[in-house]
Amino acid sequence: MKNCVLLGALAAVAFVAPAFAAGDLSPADKMVLKRYTLTMPKVKAYEASSIALRAAEAKDGSLKVDQEAAGSMQTSDMNGEFAKMDHHPRVFEFFAKNGLTKQDVILIPMTLMGACMVVQYPSSAAGLADQTSPAQIAFCKSNQAALNAMTFMKGGG
Repeated sequence: MKNCVLLGALAAVAFVAPAFAAGDLSPADKMVLKRYTLTMPKVKAYEASSIALRAAEAKDGSLKVDQEAAGSMQTSDMNGEFAKMDHHPRVFEFFAKNGLTKQDVILIPMTLMGACMVVQYPSSAAGLADQTSPAQIAFCKSNQAALNAMTFMKGGG
């Protein structure tokens, strides 16, 4: 079960995965990641949004196509990632209904992935230090059980 959070976060990121490699992040983009504040209300809203989106996709195949297009859309920086939600408003609507911003939709899974990776694999801390904050790591440590229970963290919902 220990790897559940990391693997789930990777699956969650596949939904909004940056079309640029982590090594391609600019210093400014890394700072955006590092400065993002994770909160349990935001993560729970992301969870509820993800579940609602998956349920709607089961009834409307065109919505799933739109979600997959958002995930595969090529971008070159974090602002491009945020703009994905402008290009795929049907997808973003599920998150906006729960009070999440375009930034939240992209940054929640990305920061969880980095921070939870550090929790599970402490040797990765040095390599992620420029994009992962101590507060994000502490969030993953203190909420590990709750995160493990979330559907989107397991790659579903």
